[in-house]
Amino acid sequence: MHTMDKNKSVADFMNSFLNTPEPKIDNEYYEIEEQYFRQFGHGVPREMLPDSISTEQIKQAMKKCILSKKDNLFELLGIIINDNYLY
Repeated sequence: MHTMDKNKSVADFMNSFLNTPEPKIDNEYYEIEEQYFRQFGHGVPREMLPDSISTEQIKQAMKKCILSKKDNLFELLGIIINDNYLY
């Protein structure tokens, strides 16, 4: 009987996991990134940004770049790319 309970709790967990609604997609972010891409010819390299930088911070920095017509996103976010090291 014990394994039956365990299997049921795993099934319950998987069902609740699969039925969890997806987080709301940040449409504003995608619209700003699209403008950024049109202006500078490339998207935002999210994989190069530390996890500590929020989507909101990236949006604000993209807006500043678009308005100033300067592609200095990393500078605005306080990121320094070191060409000497690849991790």
